Amino acid sequence: MANETLVLGDDVNTDDIIPARRCTSADPDHLKQYALEYVIGEGILLSRYDKIEAGRNFGCGSSREHAPLALKAAGVREIRAQSFGEIFYRNSINIGLPLRHAAHADHDPVVAEIIGAGGLSEFNLRRRAARTTIPKNTTTARPMTLAEKLLARASGNSFVQPGETVFARVDLAMSHDAVAGPTAKLFHERFGADAKVWDASKIALVADHFIQVNEIRNDPRVAVLHAQMTRFAAEQGCRLFDTVTPGNALGICHVLLPEEGLVRPGMVIAGTDSHSCTYGAFGSFAVGVGTTDMANLFAMGDLWIRVPPTHLFELNGELPKPCCAKDVMLFLLGQIGCDGARGAMMEFRGEVIDRMSMDERMTLCNMAVECGAIGGLIVADAQTRAYVEQRGGMAGDEIRADAAAMYERHYAFDLSRLEPQVARPPKPDQVTGISALGHVAITKAFIGSCTGGKLDDLAQAAAVLKGRKVAPSVALFIVPATQHVRREAERLGYMEIFEQAGATILASGCGACMNAGRGNLGKDEVGLYAINRNFTGRSGDPSSQCYLASPHIVATSAIQAVITDKLEG
Repeated sequence: MANETLVLGDDVNTDDIIPARRCTSADPDHLKQYALEYVIGEGILLSRYDKIEAGRNFGCGSSREHAPLALKAAGVREIRAQSFGEIFYRNSINIGLPLRHAAHADHDPVVAEIIGAGGLSEFNLRRRAARTTIPKNTTTARPMTLAEKLLARASGNSFVQPGETVFARVDLAMSHDAVAGPTAKLFHERFGADAKVWDASKIALVADHFIQVNEIRNDPRVAVLHAQMTRFAAEQGCRLFDTVTPGNALGICHVLLPEEGLVRPGMVIAGTDSHSCTYGAFGSFAVGVGTTDMANLFAMGDLWIRVPPTHLFELNGELPKPCCAKDVMLFLLGQIGCDGARGAMMEFRGEVIDRMSMDERMTLCNMAVECGAIGGLIVADAQTRAYVEQRGGMAGDEIRADAAAMYERHYAFDLSRLEPQVARPPKPDQVTGISALGHVAITKAFIGSCTGGKLDDLAQAAAVLKGRKVAPSVALFIVPATQHVRREAERLGYMEIFEQAGATILASGCGACMNAGRGNLGKDEVGLYAINRNFTGRSGDPSSQCYLASPHIVATSAIQAVITDKLEG
């Protein structure tokens, strides 16, 4: 019987805990065999260990509940760590996986009620039966940040403060094909076979994550997941964004929903994906959640969340070309690390933000979670209004922080001399300026994903590739994030440029970003990718090396076959 304690270090991420390629099934008996597969080997946790001791930021990364499920199924009875990734913490509380030393866990009355009830679903069933109530808010009048104001309004409170747990009403809930089926199953198991969602008009389901898996490996469970999602959408009347042809998404969720006018200032948005924080670019409170959270949200319409402190980032100066939002975020990751904003909201302000397009602001907020943050947030302005209204959305509520609002941390950077940034494997905070990187040859390059497949991203790549050729030794893959982006790229001539340069243009979808489609890295390969994470095995074989950079640098490097910002000839 397993009875040893496994000792691990800092920043053990969800891809370490359970590789994404194993997550086409949410069956605990399947997951337990692969818990910590890339860290200690397949089946080892199950056979040897029942406790884990770790350092800082255990469980950072994805919102997938498969991670705590895998650990619990493998027989882990307790995890002790200096700190936990915030979404992993929430997911573990929801399913009853014991954690120790998580901030506020010992004296949070709401968390205590959830644990005492036996988990989130049991707590909410008691709420529905009027056998328990949410502990009352006791925060007195105080100046609030933007994040605090959004959560106060959504929770029906006049004031909230960091560390306090509230139940916030949600304006938009999103799930995708990798998680929607298990979420629907759990929803019906907990709330009844005939249960109806609280408001189908506020739920969006998107096919994008695993729809291309069978291009690189045979996995019949992918079709099951997709069918479960589409069936649930039809039964409940939810908004469905399906594939347009097999393996070709209408769009990647985090680019598609704003494009469809569903995201507007002042909203509270939850998605079963850690990069749901992308929507904070529109002045919304947006957060990633797990399966249990979403199943309960489907039933109740609200979400428990600890009010985060806000870290304010003032970014001034004028970005030198070719630097862009990706370089800014990689620079910030290099400054504060993968847990530098753990459990906080990152609010971005300053001249650099004012000049950024909405696509660029989305990149910045998308990667806030890589700093350990709940999300990123940018105050809505005229550019936000124009974007939303042009897409048929409503202007929304443009809320601002109080002048006397208190920020846990305040950073100020002049980015006038920023150079292109590159993140080395195996973490996105292993960042260096490109001039200090040294010689790194590559065989693959990738421009796509929710981070790197937007129209502005493709424009960067097209500007570099026009009239040039990809090196014969490099395979460059380009993935427009949505069908609309693809059409616009065709209209603007980008697609022709890519084809003439020798790039391979793939169908829309998450694909290689999460080792679920063409363009993924093979054994011992080295690649430069315009995506958001470079964890071990995240985008291919665990022996491969994935570097991160902007679309401009990826395109330049694909031409030169080494990571560089210099074009010769």
